[in-house]
Amino acid sequence: MVTSVRAAVKNAVVDRIPGLLRRGPTTVKRVALTFDDGPDDLTGDYLELLDHLGIPGTFFVSGKRAAERPEMIREYVRRGHQVANHGYDHTRFTKLSRKDLLDQVERTDHIIGGQLTGRSWVRPPHGAINTNTLVTLRAAGYLIALWSIDTKDHVERDPEKVAERCRFVAPGDVLLFHEGKQSTLQALPLVVASLHGAGYECVTMHDLFAR
Repeated sequence: MVTSVRAAVKNAVVDRIPGLLRRGPTTVKRVALTFDDGPDDLTGDYLELLDHLGIPGTFFVSGKRAAERPEMIREYVRRGHQVANHGYDHTRFTKLSRKDLLDQVERTDHIIGGQLTGRSWVRPPHGAINTNTLVTLRAAGYLIALWSIDTKDHVERDPEKVAERCRFVAPGDVLLFHEGKQSTLQALPLVVASLHGAGYECVTMHDLFAR
């Protein structure tokens, strides 16, 4: 109980920091499905599945991996998904100097060809953020994208358990998934069916916060 109260207080504080985005507007039944750590061998399968489900996603990509698979960056965009920055090599931003942090995000933006949303979005690896990284990224013009629901799909291999973590969504929630997980591919149809059954629309993170 104490832990849940502390988490609620922490989230309430985060929600009031300009440019640090964890949860969207709560007045409309819209949510964003986001995916970290790609592109990889399964990216094509993720894109085919999302096409089949008829929903867009927001992909926070690694600059290093994007450099190895530039064709997949073009494919994200061609299929109507948002492509955003997840740093170059998944180093925690809180361990980097200001210079090295800017190098990570600027290299990645260059590799992915810039971001098409008008403003640059970045998700710190592991969600690691502190005052120095917050000030550096905001001064460089980045919106810092966190999440409100962690599906734990990076450790959970049971698709039904991954889907179960998405049952209690609320308007404006941002759901965290990862690429490269067969269990996530199996969970996504369950997640989307549940969301649609409850009257939710799935949108990109950019569109979620644009309203």
